Amino acid sequence: MVRVVSAVAANTVRELVRSKLLYNLLLFAVLFIAASLFVAQLTIGNWNRVILDMGLATIEIAGVLVAVMIGVGIVAGEIERKTIFPTLAKPVPRSAFLLGRYAGLVAILAVNVAVMLAVLAIVLRLAGYAVSPTTAEATLLLFLELAVMAAVAVFFASFTTPMLATAFALSVFLIGHLLGDLRAFGDRSKSAAARVLSHAIYQVLPDLELLNLKSYASNELSVQTRFVWTSVGYGCAYAAVLLMLAIFIFQRRDLK
Repeated sequence: MVRVVSAVAANTVRELVRSKLLYNLLLFAVLFIAASLFVAQLTIGNWNRVILDMGLATIEIAGVLVAVMIGVGIVAGEIERKTIFPTLAKPVPRSAFLLGRYAGLVAILAVNVAVMLAVLAIVLRLAGYAVSPTTAEATLLLFLELAVMAAVAVFFASFTTPMLATAFALSVFLIGHLLGDLRAFGDRSKSAAARVLSHAIYQVLPDLELLNLKSYASNELSVQTRFVWTSVGYGCAYAAVLLMLAIFIFQRRDLK
């Protein structure tokens, strides 16, 4: 099983390396991060705050687009184009196919985040600053957020069309950053139904703000190590549950 998953993951990486969409998004991100140095010069105050705000936000947005659009394409797109059948005709279990696709996508996301962080570090160095420990922790949690979004994309792609899977995944990303406000609204609401509904949504959808340290990094605030590792555990657990659900659904789906 591990050998099959590794083979599918390696093949996924080879496919994505040739993806024009991947390079276009990465080029856009690199140019935008580089441009933050010029934007910072137009402001009054600490340049590093502007650079980090723009840089980390760019890593997140570009990464989410890669995770969702490519994540949906390598599963739902394969099904829609019927190119999945030659792979499944071989001794490749559907669970190994999904896990391999996900592992390959996460590997590409890791490389993308590393490249964008390197560019951000260069821009900070040109401005006379360095990557702080909080910035490194924020980047780690950003990568974990992208891994969660890749799992979300694979989950929706396992049972619906590429267009709907993309829309659902991007909706989860947007709502995931508003769950704290939604829960607070439910707590203050006088309606019992609103409280139950808000808490149910909070329990089901990922709270992506737990993986968001961008403001801490840009304001040079320290973060407790315990919080970082708790967030890492939360993200890994959520991604694992989504992948298990995706496998359960995908194994029972009629692909004809």
